[in-house]
Amino acid sequence: MIVSKVQKQSKVKASPASKSAAPEISASQDRIRERAFHIFESRGSKPGTDMQDWLYAERQILEL
Repeated sequence: MIVSKVQKQSKVKASPASKSAAPEISASQDRIRERAFHIFESRGSKPGTDMQDWLYAERQILEL
């Protein structure tokens, strides 16, 4: 399983102000997961570059 910066940050104890950010983080993770899968498929579904696919998808989604 790949752990991203977003996943690590979500384990930090949430303050009252950041509790509303939890659904946003979850939605971002879902979008990253979907994008990473599309990248994987576009490469012909060949295993071995899951970390690169995840990080590339993460950059694409979080930089929007």
